[in-house]
Parts: sequence; structure tokens; C-alpha cells
Amino acid sequence: MKLTNLHTTFMVLAFGVCNLASAQLTIDNAQFTIQSGATVTVQGDVTSNTDILGAGTLQMNGSAAQNLNMNGFSIPNLEINNPSNVTLTSACKVGTSLLFTNGKILLGTNNFTLADVATISGQGAGKFVETNGSGQLLKSLTTNVTLLELPVGAGTVYRPAYITTSGTYSNASVGVRLLGITDPNKPPMISDFLTTHWPVTKTGVTGTVTVTGQYADADISGIENNLRGYYFNGTDWSSTGEAHDIALNRVSAPIATANGDVFGMDKFILSKTKAFLQAAYNSTTGVMADNLRTPTNLIPLSDPYRTAPYSTSFTHVSNGVAETASAGVFADQASSNNNIVDWVFLELRNNTVSPGNTVLQTRSALLQRNGDIVDVDGTSPVTFNNMTDGNYTLAIRHRNHIGISADPATNLKALSETKSTATILDLTTAPDANLFGPATAYGVATDGKNILWAGNANSNANVRYVGLSNDKDYIVVTTLANNATQVLSNVYNAADVNMNRNVRYVGLSNDKDLILVNILANTATAQKIQSLPN
Repeated sequence: MKLTNLHTTFMVLAFGVCNLASAQLTIDNAQFTIQSGATVTVQGDVTSNTDILGAGTLQMNGSAAQNLNMNGFSIPNLEINNPSNVTLTSACKVGTSLLFTNGKILLGTNNFTLADVATISGQGAGKFVETNGSGQLLKSLTTNVTLLELPVGAGTVYRPAYITTSGTYSNASVGVRLLGITDPNKPPMISDFLTTHWPVTKTGVTGTVTVTGQYADADISGIENNLRGYYFNGTDWSSTGEAHDIALNRVSAPIATANGDVFGMDKFILSKTKAFLQAAYNSTTGVMADNLRTPTNLIPLSDPYRTAPYSTSFTHVSNGVAETASAGVFADQASSNNNIVDWVFLELRNNTVSPGNTVLQTRSALLQRNGDIVDVDGTSPVTFNNMTDGNYTLAIRHRNHIGISADPATNLKALSETKSTATILDLTTAPDANLFGPATAYGVATDGKNILWAGNANSNANVRYVGLSNDKDYIVVTTLANNATQVLSNVYNAADVNMNRNVRYVGLSNDKDLILVNILANTATAQKIQSLPN
């Protein structure tokens, strides 16, 4: 049965049921009314270019997949009773009630709107609105609501969103999607997070809107107890006003802007830090050379500080997940100053003045030519996980340079989760009073920039040319097997103290002369000693 081009009233009476078995229902410029208590059951597709009137129910009751094309018009009551699901092919509104008996509504690119008075029932596993495209489930609002359920999910898993509002309303609505993937805006090295998130929109609400997402146990990556509710506004993440309930599998966050994402992950703080390595720094250009990256990349894709030989000198604290970068991070970047020089080792320390200053957490991160220290994606600030906002000391170490640290007495940094307002800890320009230890604990280039001393071939806490555990002997004895004329070419090796891709003991650009001439000023008995808070 096909209804088309009807210019008179078609009415389904309260005592009747119109059963359009295996047929399509097409309403074309007709007044189609389903009276209260009546149900129109359709097993084929439904198309309409006008509102369906009355207080009755349109039931989608096919056994094969059905399409619902309302062209933005309204249905008073809609029942979904199709295990093969119903696909929305244009925008649609429901005025009074939405009932799930069996199956889902697939939105694709189309919005599905529930009127302010519309109720929802029957939702659950395999019975919900699936936002499998850009289309949203929208709820119109005219008054405050508390934990109003929006039935979204993915696959067979029900992951509803709940909205709570307080304020005034003018053509107001809140829209939600559920995407069964980790939020792509997540900081790259978060340790505990959900593999699902809820993009949201709000319009016409003057006041507060909070969205709560309910996740499944299978959505948890890491430790559930560490999850906090987060909102992403397109630039920054915020956990201000968040709530979390692991008994109900829920995370909540206030919606601060017109659109964004609700997500669950651990509380983190961000570090924006800047440092220069002496061996790579060029005081004429003001940036470091990236010889280890080009012409072919020698820098490992994974954190080198977790494996020999560096793991004996570098011990991670509260950081059990190895940092790994993609090969593309080490390719040419849009700005050559953002090209990667090497991995560095960061220590997040407390704000206690030494003695008593301790390492709270460590991170391995990437150093750009301009001195910026970034996370494994090559661009983001570095995160420290499960840390609260506060004042911290930061120290930077490197596999063949001795470390440098801010002074906890004079140079604490207030760290938080907010990227756009985070201040940079610039150790390249910090005055002596803001760096820990004596002035000899770090170098100063000819342009006045602070640099980490190079020459630490054996990755210990000093640079020495003679005496026990000196770096010259590590180069020739340990690395070159007592063969002073041997050259190791195109290697990533701590004995390559000038970072030119080669380990060389004699000849031009050899590594031992960098130690004696450039660092120790031709005084063989001199040494540089690492000075970090303790």
C-alpha cells in the first residue's frame, strides 16, 4: 500500500490499527492524522513532507532494514520495533514519545530531535539511537532538567548521556553524539582513559549545562579509579566542576562552550619547557642542529631511557607506559625549527627547597630545534598523569649531557591542565638565581643562552677527561674497543658527544676534543658536575 499525493485528510481512528505490511508509507502534501490510541504499523520505508498529526503512534515494524525520511517534520509518537534497525535519511522530530521495543535508529548525517515534553522508554542494550555519523540526538529544552537521559550507544552497547541544566531558555536545545572511540584530542600520553566519548552542543541556554556520559566496562583503558570527567572546548581540556562515579560507570563535566567533547581520563598537568643541548646548539642561528634526524633518522621511535645502556642512569618514576612516537614525528616539519633533535628525560619534582626535593614523576619527551620540549606527537605540551594543579620544580636531563634544573627556591612553575594559558619554563634564558646549583652546573653559549653541558659519554653525573669513570676513556675503551682509529658511523650512541652521527676518537670533529677543548677549556683535570635538587 502506498499513500501518495493525498490532498484530503487520512485519519486512523482510535479504535483501529493501520497495518501497512511490507509496504511503504509516503505522505505527499496530505494531512495524515493518527488519533489517540491508534497505531500505524509500517514494515517498509516511511517518507513524508509534512507533520504527522494526532496523538497516535507510528510503529516501524519491519524485519528488513527500514528508512525514515521525514524531511525535518514531526511524528507525535514513534515506536522502533525492528531488529534490523531504522535508518534516518533526513532530519526528524518526535513530539510526545519515543519507544524502543526492538532495534536502533541510525542517524548518519541527520539530526533527530526530541521535543521538550517528549518521553523516552524501552531503551537499553541494542535499543537506542546510534550516532554513526555527524547527526546528533537533540533534546529541546524549555525548563530545567536533572539527569535527563538521552539514549545513545554504539553497536549493541548502550552508553547514554544525561543532561542537567539550570537557567533560562530561548529556542534551546542540547545535542549529543556517542562515538565508540577514544577522543582524538586526548593528550598523547594519558595513562588512564575511556575508549569512547560524547561530542555535545548547546544552544539557547543561559545558565549551566552538565553532560554525564555512561561508559561500559570494556571502554576502560588503564585504572578506572583514576578517571575524571573532562570537557574539551576545542583548545583546552578542563576538569573544573567534574564528577565521576565508578559504581555507575559515569563521568560528568560542565559544557562551557557551544560545542565540545565530554570524556573520561586521569587528572593531568601540562609542562611547557625549553632547553638547549650544548653539542647541538648553534649560537649563530639560535637553534640546534638535528644531525641525528637527517639525512636518515637515527633517533629511536621509543623512549631510549628505558633500555641499556641508559636505563642504568635513568630510572622512571610513576611512569609505567613507554613513550613511543610515530616515524612521521621525525620527518621534516612545516617549520624546520620544530624538527626533532633527540629524546630528553624530564623530572617533575616537588616544591620543597633542597634538601628534601624529590622526584614525583618522570617523562621522556622530544626536543625540537628551537628548544621546545614536546610530547610524543611532536607538538603537544608534555603531560604528567594523575597529578593535581600546583607549583612544581622541573629538571631536564639527557643521555650525554649533564642535567639542569630550575631552582625550587626561586623558580617554581604553576602547572595545570590548561594549555592556552600555560607559561613556559625557559631554562635557556633563566638567570643564575633561577637555576639550581653553581654557575658551573650549566654552560652559557656565546649568545648568552644557557645550555646543558655536553661530553657525558658514560651518562653519569659528570664530565671528566681524566680519572675514574672519565668520558674520554669511555669513548676509546668501551665504545671503540681500544681502537683509537676506528670510526662508528651513522650511530645513535652516547659516545657521540658532539651529536654528529659518528663516534670518533682522533681526526677532525672527534668527540674527545669536544670534551677537552669546548667543555673543560683545555684543562684536562677540570670537570663539570651535575647539580640537581635533592
